[in-house]
Amino acid sequence: MVADRRLAALMLAAAMCAVAPAAGAPVWEPGDPLPDMAPDATVEATLGAQPAIPMARPDSAGTRPAQASQAERRPETTPDAADFLCARAPAGTTVPVPPPFDGWLVRVCAAQGQALVPVHGEAWVAHGSADPISILALAPGATPPGGAGFDPRYDIRFTAFAGEEATEARRARADALLAAATSNGTRPPAYDAVWQLDAQSNIALPGETEGARYNLFFYVTGTRPRHIIACLDECRQALYLDVLNGAEAAEVLGR
Repeated sequence: MVADRRLAALMLAAAMCAVAPAAGAPVWEPGDPLPDMAPDATVEATLGAQPAIPMARPDSAGTRPAQASQAERRPETTPDAADFLCARAPAGTTVPVPPPFDGWLVRVCAAQGQALVPVHGEAWVAHGSADPISILALAPGATPPGGAGFDPRYDIRFTAFAGEEATEARRARADALLAAATSNGTRPPAYDAVWQLDAQSNIALPGETEGARYNLFFYVTGTRPRHIIACLDECRQALYLDVLNGAEAAEVLGR
C-alpha cells in the first residue's frame, strides 16, 4: 500500500499493522470490566529526540470523558468472535483496560498476538492516510517466544495497562509531541484534554530485559479522542494517528 511504502522507515509501523477481520466484518468487543487499578504515576513518556512521526497533510477541560455505551461497543458477527475477543483466554493471560480508555479501544487476541484496536464504529489511520492501524503487543524487532504449546494469542500479550489524564508536565510533553508531529508549518489541531495510557508487553525489545512499553496519548475533544500519538521506547519511535468515525470510518473499514 502507498502508506506502507511511505512509512517503511518507521519501525513502529511494523508493530501497528492492521488486525485482519473477516471480510467486511468489524472485530470489536463489548469492552472490558472496569478494573480496580491506580494509574502508574512513575511511568512517564519523555520527548527525547524528535519523534519519527510522518508529516502528512494537515488536519482542517480536563474532565473525565464519558465512556461508550455497551451498544456502541457490541461486535458484529465474526467467526469465533468470543475467542478473538479473549473470552476463552486462559487465566493470567489478559488484563483489563482501565477506564476511560476501555470506551475508546479494545484488547483482542489475534493470530499475530494480542493487539489494541479502536471500538466499533471508529478507525485508527496513520495521519493523512486511509490505512487502518492497530497496535500489536509484539514490538518491532522483538523476538516472540516459541516452543511446544506456543499460542501467540496468549503468549504474546499485554501484561499491564495504566493511565490517567495528562496534566502539568505530562500535558506539556504531550502538547510538544503533537506540535512536533505538525511542525511542517501547520497549526496543531485543537483539543480539550490529553489522556495517557501505558501498555506493557511481555516481549522485550532487543537488548532489554523487561517487556516493551507503549505510551499512547489520546487527544480528546469533548468525550472522544480525535488524534493519537503512539510512542515506543520513550518516544524514540512514534506514529501520529487520526481517529475516524461515522462515514469516514465505514469507508476505511469497508475496503
